[in-house]
Amino acid sequence: MAQLSRRRFLGLSVLAAAAGGTLLSACSSEDVASRVASRHKDGILQVGVASAPSNINPLDSGSEVTRWISEPVVESLYTYDDSLASVPLLADGEPELSKDKLTWTIRLRQDITWQNGDPLTADDVVATLAHVTDLSAGSEWVTYFIGYVQKFHAVDEHTVAIVTTKPYGLMRSHLTNLPIVHKDYVASKNQIMGTGPYKLDSFVPGQSFVTSRYDGYHGDKPAFNGITFTVFQDGSTREISLKQGKIDLITSVPYRDLNAMKNESGLTVQVSESPLDILTYVLMTREPFNDDNFRRAVAVSMDRAGVVEKVFGGEATTGQGPIGPAELGWDPSLQEFPATPDYELAKSLLAKASTTRRDFVMTIGANQTSKDVAQVLAAGWSQIGLKVTIEQLAGGPWSNKWLGRDYDMLMNMFQSGFTSGPANYMTLAPADSTNVLSCGYHNEEVNKLIAVVWQTFDDAEREDALKKVNRILAEDAVIFPPAYPRLALARRNEITPVDEQMLRVSRIEFQNLKFATSG
Repeated sequence: MAQLSRRRFLGLSVLAAAAGGTLLSACSSEDVASRVASRHKDGILQVGVASAPSNINPLDSGSEVTRWISEPVVESLYTYDDSLASVPLLADGEPELSKDKLTWTIRLRQDITWQNGDPLTADDVVATLAHVTDLSAGSEWVTYFIGYVQKFHAVDEHTVAIVTTKPYGLMRSHLTNLPIVHKDYVASKNQIMGTGPYKLDSFVPGQSFVTSRYDGYHGDKPAFNGITFTVFQDGSTREISLKQGKIDLITSVPYRDLNAMKNESGLTVQVSESPLDILTYVLMTREPFNDDNFRRAVAVSMDRAGVVEKVFGGEATTGQGPIGPAELGWDPSLQEFPATPDYELAKSLLAKASTTRRDFVMTIGANQTSKDVAQVLAAGWSQIGLKVTIEQLAGGPWSNKWLGRDYDMLMNMFQSGFTSGPANYMTLAPADSTNVLSCGYHNEEVNKLIAVVWQTFDDAEREDALKKVNRILAEDAVIFPPAYPRLALARRNEITPVDEQMLRVSRIEFQNLKFATSG
């Protein structure tokens, strides 16, 4: 017990209480199986999540905190098939594109109703687009449409036209990811009205979300009578609830516990490549990161191997540029930086630097993983005489620092697939000198390549441009994340597996799971 930290001891004490005294006397596998079978008689899937949004509107946030809960409730005009190709869902066929590639005409299916019984119409799509393009609404989606989407309108009751200012090849990706919400609910912060197989019945902010099956759903009848999401902020508490059979699936398995969880009887751990990004930017308009040698010294002395092992338990890939293994444009041949710090090279680069500063502030998000990453990196940088102050902020203040360009280095965790699909296009935004999120980096070749990424209709051309941008940004030490973590989930074996392909675009798709024992 002498080697058990106070925080760990207190954590175990709390868990023992939460577990009703079963932490030290675990139930037998037969007891747990019986409990699960009894619980499943109500047909409810029980999910344990790490956190919950204060605003449940899926049009406002693309984070997994919001979208994993809203996935069974809302749908988009297009969706992904088994190969991650975009196919019609609410849309009635492929969009019609004008000869100048500026007008998208989309027809809607006429057999779809909202969960309150209203028919889906073009007015709903127009209202959705109006909300996400309204700067005052605060939607994350505005960054994808501003500068490109000029106007939109209902051609008739079941047809929508979207007009862009210039050819916009990424529009199809956005239409595959943007949820369509009933026109009367687009601005609601505490209700969701969708066309999906489950409807949101109730929720307790920060605690639980209850959904039930929508019998008027236009697709295949879902397997569950309902899905309930319960928030367990402590990872160990989520794990215990899963082991005891009280819940069926948990998100965000603590990386330190992955090996132990893999050996648990009755459970399956899924660790998958997913666009789980560690956003890492530096501000290049002021000291010390306006100095090329200083930036490179920081980049080559980044303890990537330490982050991979100490924070992610080996379940991550060593970082280089902004694009990771699950994303379009990933280039495994890019090896600009060493996995273990090259302190001698870093010291020689610092000796050449024109800036005399040997300190900077790392502004990170509020989650524990970001803090763990920052502490490993700060310890490594201290080996070359750099003093790093870690500033941990919640989402709003962190974003204000980002938008106000009031930072030295920014770092945060972000699950990007819900808005970006197979590539995190917004990760590149700070490298575009014309973007409102610019970090002060100016490279005309990069600007042109990013324009190709957003505008081309040729997927091969987009992928080639992404690879080139990724390499340049790594070489110039502008965006250089320490690692690309894998997504870790765990489920009871009484539940069918989560689709690995869908995890590559951040989708768990709870609505498509089933009770394995029921066939």
